[in-house]
Amino acid sequence: MTMLYHTTGFVLSCCDHQEADRRYTAYTTDYGKIDFLARGGHKPLAKLTPHLESLAEVRLLIVFGKTFLTVAGVDRLRSFPQLSSQLSLLSLAKSGLHLVDIGTREQEQDPSVYALIGEWLDFLNQQEDVSPERAAFLLGSFVWKLMAVTGYRPELYRCLACRRPIERGSYRWHGLKGGVVCETCVRLDEATWFTARPLDDETLKLVRFSLQQSFQDQLRPHLPFESLSRYHETIESFIISHFPTIPANSLRASCLVFSGC
Repeated sequence: MTMLYHTTGFVLSCCDHQEADRRYTAYTTDYGKIDFLARGGHKPLAKLTPHLESLAEVRLLIVFGKTFLTVAGVDRLRSFPQLSSQLSLLSLAKSGLHLVDIGTREQEQDPSVYALIGEWLDFLNQQEDVSPERAAFLLGSFVWKLMAVTGYRPELYRCLACRRPIERGSYRWHGLKGGVVCETCVRLDEATWFTARPLDDETLKLVRFSLQQSFQDQLRPHLPFESLSRYHETIESFIISHFPTIPANSLRASCLVFSGC
């Protein structure tokens, strides 16, 4: 039996489906991430396509059919016009949505993820422009926050093994196990922690800051090249270990595109 449902969501991605249809992925308030079809969405005069392919919060009328979900109506609730005026902001916003797409599973409702998407787009919509280095740091902050709300918050203050507070300069990072481990525990159990990599205090400080502070605050810290490089090495190891799908490009490489490099 065919059923109709209303839900609110952000469109994460789209692609062609067969000759005339378009397939979309959206993160919704009621169902989490869903895939649905827009019949005839690939045609030049399709009525729903402009609403589905612009960065906006939309109200969807979804038809639950036997095989596919199909969109029957779209209303735009909230738009982010500033994002279309700057390529760097548009690319940064879409990169964040792509990471939500590959970093979450279907039909897993999570209000925290939905709120994070809205916060991300709202923040970017208030900016004039960002440099590639700052964009890479902001995107890293988005990933840390996304991982935290989906249950993969890293341990950044206590040793993963002995649970004692870590001391400055005496710990390592383990992406797979999700946090820092003290040098003493590494020496006592080298077989378990042999893949733990060195992590300096400045890089750990950046990781803590990007996870805990608001996106607006992420515009403040100075970003030395070496610390930013180690910051991204740390987050890439975390993504590879815990994302359902590994991104095709590193976060930093994606942000270099913003400047045309």
